[in-house]
Amino acid sequence: MPNFEVHNLWPIPVYKSEIPVREKWKVLIKGLEYVRTHINNSDISKDRFLLNSMPELKTEIEQHLENYVRKYLTVKDNAEFYLLNSWSNLHGPGEYSQIHCHANSIFSGVYYPILPDNSGDIAFHKSWNFKNIIDQNIHLEYKEHNNITSAQYVINLAEGDIVLFPSHLDHSVYENKSNNNRISIAFNFFVRGVFGKEEYKLEIK
Repeated sequence: MPNFEVHNLWPIPVYKSEIPVREKWKVLIKGLEYVRTHINNSDISKDRFLLNSMPELKTEIEQHLENYVRKYLTVKDNAEFYLLNSWSNLHGPGEYSQIHCHANSIFSGVYYPILPDNSGDIAFHKSWNFKNIIDQNIHLEYKEHNNITSAQYVINLAEGDIVLFPSHLDHSVYENKSNNNRISIAFNFFVRGVFGKEEYKLEIK
């Protein structure tokens, strides 16, 4: 077998870390007013700016976003990322989150303050038009499924986990197979700043 090296080009980075859960956060999100989602697979909080009433958690999430974009992605300081919106998702036993992405945002994320055992992990899905190997018109079969070959990649979750990702990335959350509610907090970030120069200059306020 000849020696070789492989360069993994243009991966999509997903960030995972932990924020220890505070009991008052659990009390707050359990007490929110929820409505049924339009596809009838979960409940969503009426408050779509939830983190404004949870300033300590908001600050920690913003710090993780900065860690993601500055230390890993090495985005320059001319890009200022700010929280757009945030809400709580409640999935009862047998409920799930369908495959979706987040429109009108740059980065998105989810935090898990209430996550019973066996209540579902998050899965990321490769878009049909994302050709990291070859076009999907030819569906090759692989001996090993990993972050390069898989059409779906699952990240196992624990209570207190935070996951950040580019908003365009399709994702879902598996069925809640526990007997208790899974409650998460989802959020979106956008960007402002001055980018480019001369005829390519763009200012987003």
